[in-house]
Amino acid sequence: MIAGIGNDPRSRIFQNPEALEDWELVAILLGKGTREKNVESLAREILAKHKGLLGLLNTAPSILLSQPGIGKAKIASLFAAREMVNRMKLQYMHLESNSPDTTKKKLMELLFLKSQKEIRECFYLITLDHEENLHRIELIAKGSLTEVGVHLRDLVKIILDDAAANCLIAHNHPKQSCDPSFEDFELYNNLSRFLEKLDICLLDQWVIGNDGIYSCEQRKRIIR
Repeated sequence: MIAGIGNDPRSRIFQNPEALEDWELVAILLGKGTREKNVESLAREILAKHKGLLGLLNTAPSILLSQPGIGKAKIASLFAAREMVNRMKLQYMHLESNSPDTTKKKLMELLFLKSQKEIRECFYLITLDHEENLHRIELIAKGSLTEVGVHLRDLVKIILDDAAANCLIAHNHPKQSCDPSFEDFELYNNLSRFLEKLDICLLDQWVIGNDGIYSCEQRKRIIR
């Protein structure tokens, strides 16, 4: 053992971070426990209650605040870690040389993770160059529990500003199935026809639910 390094999670992360269990990583982020529970016990309890890391990091702050032993400072640490991961994924997508299919798969995974914590509908625009390399992901609007309004002119302005040759649109159905509505298909078809006149390809619209992602272009669920 390295001199001055103990056997607790904070010490062991310097030696072999991959060997730490999920609860140990959560314990590091929490920092300390409560008068009744040490940080290790608190971390295990929180993970069990929220069914693992994904469930914990996709839980709304208001729900986490009801958990004894978790205050705003601890929640801020957990959410900062999640946001860092999401931003790293975006940076890797910009830096890596990926095939179009790989880029789309990574985008789907990122949007699925981002959408699971949302309680309102969110509408995203993704712009890409002629080789389908990522320009940006833009959150265009947040709506209600069941709908979100967007204007074609707002989408087209961003696409033109990016000089994008290709684009994707996506929105979530909070805590519901990814099955698209008639309005979802109507928006996809109208935007596709309009962009075609500008020699811009709308590659797809993804509808994200708690049961996967539906592709309006393929007319089927592509991630479950």
